[in-house]
Amino acid sequence: MQNSLKRIYYKNSITIEYIKQLGKEKSEENLDKLLLFYNSVLPLDIKREVVSSIGRQQNDKKIYEFIIEEGFKKTYMELIYQMFRTTLYKSDNFKFQELGNRLLSFYNNEVMYKMHEFFFNGKNIKLPDRKNEKRIIKATLLKGDSEQALLKIQDKTIQLIFTSPPYYNARMYSDYTSYDSYLEKMYSILKQCNRILEDGRFIIINVSPVITKRPGREFESIRYPIHFDFHKILENAGFYFIDEIIWIKPECTVPNRIAGYLQTGMPLSYKPNCITESLLVYRKKTSFLLDKNIKLYSRTLANSIEKTDTSNCWYISPKADKKHPAVFPEELCEKVLKYYSFKGDIVLDPFAGSGTFGKVSKKMKRVPVLCEINKEYIKKLEEEDYDDL
Repeated sequence: MQNSLKRIYYKNSITIEYIKQLGKEKSEENLDKLLLFYNSVLPLDIKREVVSSIGRQQNDKKIYEFIIEEGFKKTYMELIYQMFRTTLYKSDNFKFQELGNRLLSFYNNEVMYKMHEFFFNGKNIKLPDRKNEKRIIKATLLKGDSEQALLKIQDKTIQLIFTSPPYYNARMYSDYTSYDSYLEKMYSILKQCNRILEDGRFIIINVSPVITKRPGREFESIRYPIHFDFHKILENAGFYFIDEIIWIKPECTVPNRIAGYLQTGMPLSYKPNCITESLLVYRKKTSFLLDKNIKLYSRTLANSIEKTDTSNCWYISPKADKKHPAVFPEELCEKVLKYYSFKGDIVLDPFAGSGTFGKVSKKMKRVPVLCEINKEYIKKLEEEDYDDL
């Protein structure tokens, strides 16, 4: 029988569709066939479906024995995930519940922990009833330090956060005693962002490495990988990574770092012109799929799929402003709002600056909430019809 199964495989007769059909048609014959397939020479994607289909069968004794025998052997984690999934769906049976806990303890695997969390807690989480909550209904300006100002916003009332935090000691308005103190401050603000963001919604942080000036020619400057360090503080603040979008600028618009190398050609002196910034896309940690967020909205609010950005590289020219050294291009805000929010959503920029995000949000029928500490920028924003909170 084993050899005949291998011969069938070499004739390309065993497909994922065929295995799925065996899983749907529950019988002792199909279960025995699937158990034999598991020990055959099969591609990983087909073998993964074999394990899944075994779990759909009805003979719990044979299924339990299969997982006991195969679940603790060295194999691909893709197969272990499917075995663990079976224990979740059969957890009404105490033996499978106990077996699932053994697998979880044995592998101590982050994917399995998330599977467990989603399965047992995701179904019970309910999103806030927006009809009953006190919603922000007009464009709003919060004045002062973000960490304190955000305390005025109720829990889970914001649907999107997009911002570019002050770059460590790169501007006069961003001066900190140390890099650690800068990250600690950003973490405190991100914790507030997590509190006020609706479950399952997105926070997007625009950052790039920053270099501090040399204290003298005899000293080396320090280049800080802010985008890497933000990953850890975002995780600790209660978000998890979804995507990195690369904002690509025309080379003529960025500082010229390559000039020295072009003069000498000396190895080790190469410093390329930096034409990219990162948009770090994170989601607030929750135990349900994004579908639950989407189902709160009417299909009439769906975007037109024309002119959709299909890659994670966005080619956008930066914007210059005499009053602010680091202004969002309107096109960047438009894309973020289009892909990560719906019309009517309340959207926040905790470091508003000149307020480009708020301006674009109004134009796109969102409700912006801006937070700013700089008195000069606040004065400008007060002229643009923002309410105080």
